[in-house]
Amino acid sequence: MDIQSYRPQVSVVIKTYDNSRRAVRGVPTLKELLVATLQMLEKQTLLPYEVLVVDSSTGDGITQVLQQYGPVRAFRLRHVPLVMACFSYCHAMNVGVQEAEGEIVVSLSGDATPANERWLEALVAPLADPKVAGAFSRHVPRPGVPIAWAERLRLWWRYRSKATTLRQTDHVFSNASSAFRRALALEIPFDETLTEIEDYAWAGAVQQRGYWIAYVGASEVYHSHASSSAKTLWRMLYYVYLRAKVDATRPPHR
Repeated sequence: MDIQSYRPQVSVVIKTYDNSRRAVRGVPTLKELLVATLQMLEKQTLLPYEVLVVDSSTGDGITQVLQQYGPVRAFRLRHVPLVMACFSYCHAMNVGVQEAEGEIVVSLSGDATPANERWLEALVAPLADPKVAGAFSRHVPRPGVPIAWAERLRLWWRYRSKATTLRQTDHVFSNASSAFRRALALEIPFDETLTEIEDYAWAGAVQQRGYWIAYVGASEVYHSHASSSAKTLWRMLYYVYLRAKVDATRPPHR
């Protein structure tokens, strides 16, 4: 199928919980980010068919945002409550996949916001090729929000390229902003026993079946953390350790 004519039915799943009490000074709250994300979704050159907010708030902050946002003509807006005790990003993603109606599911973290109006169109374009199982976006720092040097290093190291590349053995994948085939995610759900690395494991699993993963530099999303350099470096090392554990249990790529 020609990429230019590829206009699939897309369900965007936003995974969120209200963390206003833990908000960092100078950093937008999750409620503010949700409004900004919805506004950007209404401006996309490829409009989603529906947007599902899988919400594990302990209060009613996210619910109020959705009630006050007003009517959305561009897409269906659905609220999918999830008990906080059951919350994990992975479980919320699997619930969103089950609830979605689109043939393509797009995952967005609650603190990730599309950075341009072609974010969605560019992100799903590689999926016009049936050999591509999933695609993920380039992450850029949120404007006006100071971040530590280690966070800038992390973003540069992983997301510096503005090109699109197809990957058959590199399992790096990010559900902070990703797109994948719903049928495949139902067949191979994200592993809820893994901590913060279920997207990496899923990419490896589908690559084992002969699929490709696409990195899409033209699909930019604002997604940066306000953690200190020490905490960021610790998390980077921890991810390396987790990935090594996942790789050790996976059969060699054929």
